[in-house]
Amino acid sequence: MKKQSNHKLINTNNSETINQNAEHIVGKFTFWNGDIYDGEYKVNYDRFQLIKQGKGTYITDNFDVYHGDWDNDTFANGDIHIKYNNDAQYQGKIDSNGIMNGLGTYIFPDKSSIKAIWHDNIPSINIIYREPLGFAWILEDFSTNFITFSAGNHFWTDISDQSASYSSNSLDQNESN
Repeated sequence: MKKQSNHKLINTNNSETINQNAEHIVGKFTFWNGDIYDGEYKVNYDRFQLIKQGKGTYITDNFDVYHGDWDNDTFANGDIHIKYNNDAQYQGKIDSNGIMNGLGTYIFPDKSSIKAIWHDNIPSINIIYREPLGFAWILEDFSTNFITFSAGNHFWTDISDQSASYSSNSLDQNESN
């Protein structure tokens, strides 16, 4: 029995015939450079191409892992999870060129993170830095050369106030002796 084809032939105004490929497949394949894609893709029989389309995971030859939605072989404008080979990660919005644009969190290898609205791979507004233990620091000042944060919760404010008063009390007691 012969398998039916999912191809659609379309006649255009200039009498060319174009093969509209509608075959979507789920699978895993390896590129010539060692990169691997595992997920949904479509086949373009006219050009002999496999095109990333839908949900999938792309692993580069240096072991960076991109997991998310693909649209016509590029990043779909949506959420993606990237795990870099140095254990840094990014979770959030990315544009079709792979640039962080929109709400996202960059997680450093030490598990500290910056959550922000990103513009061209730079945190631009609503920037919150979290230490590896989870304590939040809120943006005070931002320029191209530096970022200044303040304690983002009352715990750190209380400790700094207590330690300051503790230091002055201990100095007063030592001076009276």
